[in-house]
Amino acid sequence: MATINIRIQRIDQLLDSLDPSPFRGNERALNRNAEDHIVDYAGEYGRAEPLRLTVHAPMSIKPHAAEITRAIHAHFQPAHVKCRRRYRQRMRIGRAMLIAGIAVLGTTLLLRALLGDPGDRAMIEALREGLLILGWVALWRPLDILLFERLEEHKSSALFQRLTQIPVDFEFDLT
Repeated sequence: MATINIRIQRIDQLLDSLDPSPFRGNERALNRNAEDHIVDYAGEYGRAEPLRLTVHAPMSIKPHAAEITRAIHAHFQPAHVKCRRRYRQRMRIGRAMLIAGIAVLGTTLLLRALLGDPGDRAMIEALREGLLILGWVALWRPLDILLFERLEEHKSSALFQRLTQIPVDFEFDLT
């Protein structure tokens, strides 16, 4: 099991003291540094490897352990929802761009065929090759979105999903 360790002396090192949305109930947002630390370390482990977050803190924080656990889980929920929404939006855009790219490719191939055999005319040959390149370039971005960005977005979404349920342990210092 992969363990992410955080050592704090005060709650505001973990929870944001200037939470921009204080009306969410008793759940507070995570401090930006703590969030970055958790996300960075969690991203290093594969999806199959179980994660655990261990908070090392002084005994004075013990009464706030449940609040901290709820805040951690609640903090990553909107990030997960945002990733899912962005994923669906990117896939819609990718599909629309793919249709447009195929139309451009088809048009350029048709124009290329209409130009016929260039023979010795260098200008016609350059135009034919330019049309072919244009057609293939029109497919570059849609394929990038549908093949590669899909994987990145899915990985981010899965990471935030894991963090909404990460087990949180506390180790309290006696001194």
